[in-house]
Amino acid sequence: METENCHTVGTTSLDISVGIVCHYQFENGSSQLAFMDVESERGASLDHSLSFSTENFVQTLAFCNGLILLSGFSGDQSCYHVFNPLTKHNVMIPQTSTQGGVVRVGLAYDGDQFEVVLVEAGSSNSNGLKLHVFSSDTGQWRCHYPTNITSAPSLQELEFQELGTPPLYANSAIHWEICGYLLVYQVQGSHCALYELPNYFDDWSWQSTLSYRRSLCESGGEVYYCYTDFDGFHIWKLLNEEEHPGFFNYCDYKRFPWKLVHSVMHQVLMPKHQNFFGSSFVWEPYKVAPIAYNEQAQIIYLQLPGIVVAYNFDTGTMGSVCTYSYPGINFNCCSFFSSTASGPHHAQRDSTNGQSELNLPIAEMEKLTL
Repeated sequence: METENCHTVGTTSLDISVGIVCHYQFENGSSQLAFMDVESERGASLDHSLSFSTENFVQTLAFCNGLILLSGFSGDQSCYHVFNPLTKHNVMIPQTSTQGGVVRVGLAYDGDQFEVVLVEAGSSNSNGLKLHVFSSDTGQWRCHYPTNITSAPSLQELEFQELGTPPLYANSAIHWEICGYLLVYQVQGSHCALYELPNYFDDWSWQSTLSYRRSLCESGGEVYYCYTDFDGFHIWKLLNEEEHPGFFNYCDYKRFPWKLVHSVMHQVLMPKHQNFFGSSFVWEPYKVAPIAYNEQAQIIYLQLPGIVVAYNFDTGTMGSVCTYSYPGINFNCCSFFSSTASGPHHAQRDSTNGQSELNLPIAEMEKLTL
C-alpha cells in the first residue's frame, strides 16, 4: 500500500494546508467519508480521488499515513478493515478473542507494513496492561504485556472507545488518551510510556461519560493535546526530555511532560465571533470539538454545530471551512478527523476558492462495498 507525502495546515502566504476527513453517518447506517484539503487562502476543496460512500455500517477508529482503520462486520461477525482510500485496497481482519473489553484501538503504518493494536481492559497482568497486536507481516494476532510500566490506570470496560479521543500515530508511536492518561506505544521495541494528562482529575471515569471534546494532534513532528471545557479550549504540547534541560528533573518529566501553548476563554472568543456562535449560543464543551492544530500557521480547526471553523491565534480571526447538515439536534452524526492522506495532484477537487462554502454531505460520491 503506497501513500504520498501529506500537506500540513496553514493560513499565511505559504502553501500550507491540512487534511480533514468528515465521516458522515446516515440514519440508515450507511456512511460517507469526505476528504478535504483546507487552505485558508483558497478555502476548502473536496478530493474525489479519496472520498467514498458505503452502504456497510462502519465506524472510523484511526488514520495513519494514508490508511484508515474502520470497524464493521463480515457477515454476522465483527471485524476491522484497514483501507487505503487512494488505491481502494481493503484488508479485512477478524477480531481476536479477549477476556475483557477492548477500550482503545490504534493503527501504525510505516509505508510498508501496518499494525493494528488493541488495548484490553480487565487484564490480570501485574501492571494491568495487555495489548493485542495484528501485524500485516505475519497476518496473525499476538498478545503483548508491556513490562516497562510498573502500574497502569484501572481500565474499565465501560470506558468505551467511542467516548475517547481518536488515537494519534506520531514519531513511530501510537498515542491514546485513556482514563486521564496519555498511553504511548512505541512500535519498534513494543515499549510503553504513561503520562498524566493536563486535565486529569481523580474522577476521570465520571468525566469520560460526558461529551468533553478532545483531540491528539501532530504538527511539525510534535504532539499536542487539545480539549474543551467549561472555560474554553486549551492546547498543550508534549515535551521531550531534551527540550527544556534544567526546567524539570527526570521524575517531574515522567509524571507531567506538558507545556501550555494556548488557552482561549469563551467569554473572550464568543462576543468577537457572533456570526459563528449566534446570540443564543450557550458554551458547553460537547458543542465545540478540536479537530487539528498547526503550530507553524498558529491555527486550530474546530467543529461547531453545523459548521467547521479555523481560528487564527495570531490575528484572533475566525473563518468558515465547511458546513454540514444534521437531523434534529444530533450533530454527532458528523465526525471530523485530521488526516495525512493525499490524492494525486491531478485528482479532481471541488474547490470553494472563497466563492462559496463546501456543504456536507455530498450528493454524489463513489460507492464502495467493504
